[in-house]
Amino acid sequence: MRAAVWNARAALLYSLGGWTMLGAMLHYNFNSGGTESGDGPENESDPQANQATRKEVYTKETALGFKVTTIITYKEVQPPITQLLRRVKSFFDPNDSPPSEN
Repeated sequence: MRAAVWNARAALLYSLGGWTMLGAMLHYNFNSGGTESGDGPENESDPQANQATRKEVYTKETALGFKVTTIITYKEVQPPITQLLRRVKSFFDPNDSPPSEN
């Protein structure tokens, strides 16, 4: 009985490692490994790199005369897992338009 449980755990561990390695190789090939220009993610045609940032500046003066400045910077960045899922979905989507933001 112990051997069967150990065998199931080992199979799960090896399959998880294999799928993780395959996913990492695909991610590397499509994001950075496939570019031959050497520019990487700082490419001018990359829409993620050209997104505008929004800053909010708050200034508050304390009772002791100190000035506290808080700068909040907002940037519309998608998490890597969202980018990967949208790319995988685009392979199976027959529509040629870009994926929606929702």
